[in-house]
Amino acid sequence: MIEHLDNMRPVDLLCDDDLLHVELTDGRIVSVPVWWYPPLQEAMPVERNNVEFMPSSIHWPDIDLDVTVVSILLGRQASGARPLDVSGKIQMGTRQ
Repeated sequence: MIEHLDNMRPVDLLCDDDLLHVELTDGRIVSVPVWWYPPLQEAMPVERNNVEFMPSSIHWPDIDLDVTVVSILLGRQASGARPLDVSGKIQMGTRQ
């Protein structure tokens, strides 16, 4: 079980075309692939970086997406997440 959730509140975020970087109150910066969250991958840069920080999650109001800090830390990908190949196409047959 994850303890000390107060130290794991999101306080800052940067999302580019490849990675979602989340800074937590304990000073850690956690980065995960954007493709883990298909709505985020499909969003425009301005939508990706318009966020609301909740006590234990991040909310993107423009695309109606919520991601918990625990899911990021545990490496839980959203349903339907598929990595892109080098051409930018979804890799078929990838098991998650």
